Amino acid sequence: MQRPLLVRAPDQTFPQADLVTLLGALHALYVPLEVREDVPEKALKASVLGFVGSSKTVQLALALESGRSVARDIGGSDPERMAAPRVEDYVKKVFEGDNVTVDVVSEDAILSQEFPLFSAVNRCAKGVARHRGRVIHLTYEGAGPVEQTLMLVGKGVTYDTGGADIKAGGVMAGMHRDKCGSAAVAGFMQILNKLQPPNLKVIGSMAMVRNSVGSECYVADEIITSRAGVRIRIGNTDAEGRMAMAPDVLSL
Repeated sequence: MQRPLLVRAPDQTFPQADLVTLLGALHALYVPLEVREDVPEKALKASVLGFVGSSKTVQLALALESGRSVARDIGGSDPERMAAPRVEDYVKKVFEGDNVTVDVVSEDAILSQEFPLFSAVNRCAKGVARHRGRVIHLTYEGAGPVEQTLMLVGKGVTYDTGGADIKAGGVMAGMHRDKCGSAAVAGFMQILNKLQPPNLKVIGSMAMVRNSVGSECYVADEIITSRAGVRIRIGNTDAEGRMAMAPDVLSL
C-alpha cells in the first residue's frame, strides 16, 4: 500500500480524533534509523499519506511526529549506532541552523570536575573512544520576553550492562533502550523547534554514558564525592541512572 488515504467519520465524542488518527498512521509508517541508513530501498513504507481533515491538524501532527521520530531514532537504535559520540553528531545535525542550540561537554577533565558522579559511571567506558560519555545541553528560546522556563534532564545510558553488579541471567537484552529518557528530551526539543512557541525557554540535558563493565568500572562500596560535596557510598552499580543525571540537575 503506497498511497493510503485516511478518512474518519465525524464523531463529537473525541475532539482530538483526527490528530490521534493521523499520529497513529505516522507511528506505523516510521522506519528505524538503521534500516533507513543500511537498507535505503526500504526507507519508506508509503510514498504518500493522504488525509481528509484540516491543514492545521496536519501541521501539528507533522511537528509531533518529527519529535517522536527523533526520540525513536535515538532511543531505539543499537548501542553502537547511538553510542554517546554518535548521539552528539545526530543531534547537531538535527538542530543545525535551527531554533535549538547544542552545547556539549566531552572533555574528561571538565566532566571529572563538574560531573563527578557522571564521571564515575563513565570511568570504564571512556577507555574506548567510541563509547566515551558526554553531557549534551539543548536550549530553546522562543520569540518575545521569556515568561516561563522549563528544565528537563534525560537518562541517556547507551547500554546498561549493570556494571560490576552485572545483569546476569539474560536480562541485559534490550538495555540499549536505557537511553530513552534523553531521547525523549531531544524529541521534545525537536517539537519546540518545529512549533516555535513564543515566550518560552526550555533547557534540556542529555546525560549520555555507557554503563560498561571492566577493570575500570566503579563498584559497590566505593565512596564518590559529588560536586555539591556530598559523599555517596555506592550500593549497586546498576543504579547508574541517578549517578548520571544528578550532576545535570545541579548544573541547570
